[in-house]
Amino acid sequence: MLRIIEIMLCYWAQGARKGGLVIALAFLIATGFAGWYAANTLTVNPDTTKMLSADLEFQKTARELRDAFPQLKEELSIIIRAPTLDEVDGYAADLDKRLKLRKDLVTESFSNVTDPFLRENGLLYLSERDLEVQLKNLTQAAGLIEKLYQSPDIDTLFSTLAENDSLAANSDLGTQTLDDIYAKLADTIEKTLAGNPEPFSWRGTLRDEIAPNGGYLRIFNVKPVPDEVVGIQPVKFARDGLREELDKLNAEYGNRTTALITGNYALRGEELASVSKGIGFSFLLSFIMVFILLMFAFRSLYVSILTLIGLIITITLTSAFAAWWFTELNLISVAFTVLLIGLGLDFFIHLLLHVQEYRSRGLDRRVALNSTMREIGGAMALAAPTTSLAFFSFLPTSFAGIAQLGAVAGVGVLIAFFVSITFLPAALAIAPPPRPKPQKETERTGKSFFELICIPVAIVVVIAGIFAISYLPKARFNADPMSLRDQRTESVRAFNMLFDDPNTYPYRLTRLVDNEKEVAATVQKAKELDLVRTTRSLPDFIPEDQEFKLELIDVASGSLAFVFGKEPETNTTQPNGSGLKALRQQLEKRITEQAQDAAKDDIPSSNTKRLIRILTQVENRNDSTLLTELQSQIFRFWPNLTASLRDQFNADFIEYDNLPKAVTERYIAANGKWRVDMLPAEDVRDETKLNAYVNSTEALFPDIAGSAIQSKKAGDIIAGSMLYAAGLATIVITIILLVFVQNPLRVAMILFPLGLAATLTVATSVILNIPFNYANVIVLPLLMGIGVDSGIHLVLRQQKTANGLGKAKKSSVYQTATPRAVFFSALTTVASFGSLILSAHRGTSSMGQLLTIAIAFTLLCTLVVLPAVFQLENTLKKKKTLEFSDS
Repeated sequence: MLRIIEIMLCYWAQGARKGGLVIALAFLIATGFAGWYAANTLTVNPDTTKMLSADLEFQKTARELRDAFPQLKEELSIIIRAPTLDEVDGYAADLDKRLKLRKDLVTESFSNVTDPFLRENGLLYLSERDLEVQLKNLTQAAGLIEKLYQSPDIDTLFSTLAENDSLAANSDLGTQTLDDIYAKLADTIEKTLAGNPEPFSWRGTLRDEIAPNGGYLRIFNVKPVPDEVVGIQPVKFARDGLREELDKLNAEYGNRTTALITGNYALRGEELASVSKGIGFSFLLSFIMVFILLMFAFRSLYVSILTLIGLIITITLTSAFAAWWFTELNLISVAFTVLLIGLGLDFFIHLLLHVQEYRSRGLDRRVALNSTMREIGGAMALAAPTTSLAFFSFLPTSFAGIAQLGAVAGVGVLIAFFVSITFLPAALAIAPPPRPKPQKETERTGKSFFELICIPVAIVVVIAGIFAISYLPKARFNADPMSLRDQRTESVRAFNMLFDDPNTYPYRLTRLVDNEKEVAATVQKAKELDLVRTTRSLPDFIPEDQEFKLELIDVASGSLAFVFGKEPETNTTQPNGSGLKALRQQLEKRITEQAQDAAKDDIPSSNTKRLIRILTQVENRNDSTLLTELQSQIFRFWPNLTASLRDQFNADFIEYDNLPKAVTERYIAANGKWRVDMLPAEDVRDETKLNAYVNSTEALFPDIAGSAIQSKKAGDIIAGSMLYAAGLATIVITIILLVFVQNPLRVAMILFPLGLAATLTVATSVILNIPFNYANVIVLPLLMGIGVDSGIHLVLRQQKTANGLGKAKKSSVYQTATPRAVFFSALTTVASFGSLILSAHRGTSSMGQLLTIAIAFTLLCTLVVLPAVFQLENTLKKKKTLEFSDS
């Protein structure tokens, strides 16, 4: 059957050669039109949720959640982190004021610390114990607050502290509170003296709270104004404007705060920028490297340029097909261009190298082309459908991303085959390259380099392959899109900050229910799960024990109600240092008294001694400018504190009806669905913990959605899809090979290197901890395509050379142009991917890494291991011949 195909290809190629200029021009015109059509039609959608079938159950629940709460996708989140509560809340308040004036950037904004309702009722959301402690601290500091409210300057502050210190344990502030104030004052004054000013933390002195690692975190959500012209960078104008405002505010805060923008639009935009960053240089570098390799392969400028033209035609026509059939590609299918560099060049390199081989024997163009088709035409014709089917095998899977790639790349392979047998013969006829230097055709009986080293190397590789089988079950798919992104981009850095606070942990599960009763039932069940730390729902905004808490607040506010009933004093006097001197003298006096009274157990704290030393330094400087700077730093956030306290004492009974719309909309959808978030008890960025968290929660709530289950389910679906597609492709390819080759042993020889290379590649990915992901998963179909192509060419050509068919001598395939074609075809593929390893985008970089590993094993198994198989076959044949002769 292959002989019939070879004869038909001979007639086809000769017809194309005779068509010459007409056919070549037709291809160029078609390519120009296809390029224009693709450029104006084809787009790229970076949304990874679209890479899986929309019919999957977890995809339906995810879509229901997005439709019910569109702000999850449309809002930008500004993550603010600062070392003190005063700074983080002050920053959020100043940002809120700025954004209210920038209606050109945002239409809505919301933050827990700036929303008027939540500011007034914030104390009600504390536990009874925390509320009592905080109110106790406020009551103890009432005297100090009252004096500073009327006269906010450091002389009043230091004088009042001196008075309280003289009373020591009997003072309202208390010994421990005073010691905490001394410590924070010492920090502020010391850093101001060092030229690195740090604002005094008033909230830190009034709250018994340990600052979290990295500082305090606040989230500011905004709804950006859509761009007038929608491009590949979503809401770019709003993001750039917000970044400008944040940079100005950072400067005002001495760059002590961190404010970064994240959210769906920001992540998508920066991922596209990350992927495309340097892509022009990478493409140029890859193009140059491929061209250099082609020059080494052909040793002809014309043939090398002709090969690249054929490749451009193939990619352009395939792009037009993608534009016509899909109109929109995803982050996986967009890589079809890189795939076709390897698979498309395979046909061109094989055909042109073999034409050169026959031309070097003195044959003219017609005979050389005819002989090439008779020698490798059948292999090319068999490689095209088998490689296409390797890609088409992904079509029935639920992995829509790779299924789309399979459709485009599969058609692209067939287009590449058509271009190679039609355009190349026509182009060769128009301006044939100079005939290579004729070589004297002699019988070559010696072994090639590959055949000399193949036996020992093959033994080692096969043994390694056997051991590699044990690693196959350990291969994993990382479906977390965040792990693929450039970790240095602003949106990813901001997103990762959310993991620092258990209350803002972004990976969570969400359930939609119909009413408040179902919310309560869901929360009750979720609390029974060890792997669920807490829940978030609208009823959480209705505080418990409100009447009791309101009574506590009312009692505590008594001492300050009169004070806050007046407008605060804003005109501060120029400090003269009298209060500072009074405080220093009082602290020194207390230390002296304590030292003289040996019976006392009260030992001066290190904070007291440190503050005395620092206050002495300030006095010795006798610098009025320094005192003014100290006053500015100490009272930087004093107005924020008094405004917050004044608001908090206005707390009132909370019901659903008086909750702010910004809160209600986040937990009750327009369609009436109520949202319940379930936060994990452990860090589910660990795959094992993620699986346990999702499985235990899903067992109770089969209808859950959220990023956690999206990641887990996507990994399961994709891993299953890859196994299914690989199995299906193997079966279909095997059947086709058996039908056309009609020799089970030859079929086994074709598939053996592919299976061995795939096993070694997967095992290496496990050993080097390179998990499969949305980007590098294309390596598997590419490996199958190149592996099948190489095996077909080598095995079928070996059969011809061994039988002395056609123009081939009775020798080895490794003394023909076929191994050279296999070698350079693989190298051009690596060259096209090589620069991707340097990409800042982790997914793109891992694609380059895994492909390089895969191609290296493919070359090893086809060019080194396969010769050992051929030698083993020859040895067995000779042994049978001898046995037959002896008999």
